[in-house]
Amino acid sequence: MNFPTDKKENSEEKENVDFAAILTGREEVPVVDTLDTALATFQSTEDKENLKYSVKVTDTDKIKEVRIDIGKPVEKTAEVVAELFKSDTPSSEVLGNLCEGNINNKELKGPLKGRNTQELLSKIEKGEAYVDIITEDKPNGKVRGKIKRLASSWWFKLSLKWF
Repeated sequence: MNFPTDKKENSEEKENVDFAAILTGREEVPVVDTLDTALATFQSTEDKENLKYSVKVTDTDKIKEVRIDIGKPVEKTAEVVAELFKSDTPSSEVLGNLCEGNINNKELKGPLKGRNTQELLSKIEKGEAYVDIITEDKPNGKVRGKIKRLASSWWFKLSLKWF
């Protein structure tokens, strides 16, 4: 049996996840009573000019948008700084991978429009960035989670694979 190590085995760094957000209804303002959950993971490139992301969901339907908002934890309104997923025709229930992609300077919007991804990373480090999933029945957000830096241990990162 092979166990992962902190050593980079290839240049793609597929196993390296720098930040993650666990999304639940309890994190929404106001709180949403739902069993739906999601996991968003992020990996910054060495030059900090790109932020790769992946979003996985459990039994969530009618998803219209997944976005990164910045603001204080108790604020009802936050400012959208990046769209991770958008659909004008939301589909039925999704289980598993919803979207993945890359955020760079061109994708930033709102207060970070025209800025660089290093400023988004700074907001994440300060605990001011959240991932929010908007659904047809919850236009103000169904599940939300603060983006946090992950522990560097390999077993913690390995546990994310089973979400």
